[in-house]
Amino acid sequence: MKPTSRALLAAGVALVGISLWGWWSGTRSVREAQAALEQLEARRAELERRNRTLARQIEALRRDAAARERAAREYLGVVSPEETVVLLPTPTASPSPPLPATPALPRLR
Repeated sequence: MKPTSRALLAAGVALVGISLWGWWSGTRSVREAQAALEQLEARRAELERRNRTLARQIEALRRDAAARERAAREYLGVVSPEETVVLLPTPTASPSPPLPATPALPRLR
């Protein structure tokens, strides 16, 4: 094989290798971008659902006095003047009972 033929063959192999490497890294980048896009779309859908829920809650608070009262009780701890508030102590963990004493073993002589 002539030196020029070897050089052309080596250049061709190198060109094919570089092309394949570029194609592989390009397809990997595309797959990563598609995965990131899917995650972002799922997050967007979740946020849109949350926004719709909040919008319904806001609308209910604007037009319904019972909803406002319920929200004030739940989120702010508000009570009406006619109600009596009873505060119960928070339960504490009882200490564990002491372990029974183990009898001493007789000494062997």
